Amino acid sequence: MKEPEVMHKDVQKVVEQSLLTDTPVYGMVIHEASDLNPSSRVEYLGKNADYTPLKVDLGDHSVDYGSWADWPWLKANVPVMCDWDGHIDYYLDPVDYTKKAGSDEPSDVADPEYEGNAMAVAKLIYTCTYCIGHDRYVYFCDRKISDDFEPIGFNVRGTIRDYMLIPMFYGYKDARGRLRSIAGQYSAGTITGHHTQNRDDIDMDTQAQYLAVLRASAGSLFFGGALVNVLTDIAVMLSKSTDTQASYGTGMSKSYTADSDHTGHWGTIPEPVLNAQFYGGADEKTYSTIFHSTVLGTNMLWQRDPYTLLVYGRLKVSPDYRFDLTGESYVDTGCTLPQGNYYATLQVVPGYGFIPCPDVVGSDSTGYCDHMYANPEVISVASRFGCSRSGARAGLFARSMNHSGFNRSGIMENGEPLCTAVELDESFSWWWNFGCSLMVPKPL
Repeated sequence: MKEPEVMHKDVQKVVEQSLLTDTPVYGMVIHEASDLNPSSRVEYLGKNADYTPLKVDLGDHSVDYGSWADWPWLKANVPVMCDWDGHIDYYLDPVDYTKKAGSDEPSDVADPEYEGNAMAVAKLIYTCTYCIGHDRYVYFCDRKISDDFEPIGFNVRGTIRDYMLIPMFYGYKDARGRLRSIAGQYSAGTITGHHTQNRDDIDMDTQAQYLAVLRASAGSLFFGGALVNVLTDIAVMLSKSTDTQASYGTGMSKSYTADSDHTGHWGTIPEPVLNAQFYGGADEKTYSTIFHSTVLGTNMLWQRDPYTLLVYGRLKVSPDYRFDLTGESYVDTGCTLPQGNYYATLQVVPGYGFIPCPDVVGSDSTGYCDHMYANPEVISVASRFGCSRSGARAGLFARSMNHSGFNRSGIMENGEPLCTAVELDESFSWWWNFGCSLMVPKPL
């Protein structure tokens, strides 16, 4: 692996050369330690050096794309209906999901009988990211223009995919036990939710959620890991700010209601159809979208990401979506989190993207502005984004890594163990505010 200074010199040459071609590089450097102001610590580089950022009006929910309206990657981010295995059935009207693209024919976006899911396209993009001290560089290109650019997030167990399909809606478990992405459904109370609410009265711990993912399709994945890191960095680049709630909205981060009989679903709602690539508000009770995904924007339910583990304080990651709740087969990042905090600095892991780094502390309005919970005394499955009681602690950089999420027995399928049994805190398995959502790679 190259020394950071050597990589930096090589990458700068490639970026400069790319500006003379039809495959330019877009990028930024985040001055993480020297500037904690989220609106000034991002410096544009490459093709977008003089771009105007994208801006979501959190009052009327309109979007000013600035200089980014014609960026090919963003134009390729469109809503679709796909089958269980990720074959695109048809495209949705991007401003009216209830219709098929190019016609008035009704779509299946809210039809739970549809044999598949409502998803959005994340087109393959190559990422180059590294740190020089606490300056974090991130570059994107449509093509692999040098070995320093990697298909981060698109490498699925050794195979590069031309696109990944991300969930338009929070995951819910249907009557056949499959994790779904369909409008009009409650997520809490099915795949998530208190055990007294679950349709089949079964607690949904991480292993049980994994079965729901596999029942949807053998190729399906949890929505998390390296791709969410890439999407988060793209969102930061578009907005030129590391405060994602200020840029894209607070979502439903304070919609919690403590009703004793759970009929209010703790402030969660059946998932509406928003018909927007970006939609956000500032009242902490607004259902929202980023890249056509409510999961990225709404901050209603923590989303479990088993591709990131905190193993007794040490962060371990799975760059290619291999699933192992012990972390024994994961990449040991060498980073230790002593406790939860607002971390203003991140560390780069090759092939995976960023992880929290405790070197510099921020707050809910400085640095990355999102809280990262950490418990170094357990093996913890990471969860992302926040829930309806997180408030300012939620956002694209938020993590919860302070409970185990395991049960005492391993899950078996076809006679083979899906993961090693781990005996840890069982109580976490039924907390109402921890769910998961579906991601589907392009089929081989």
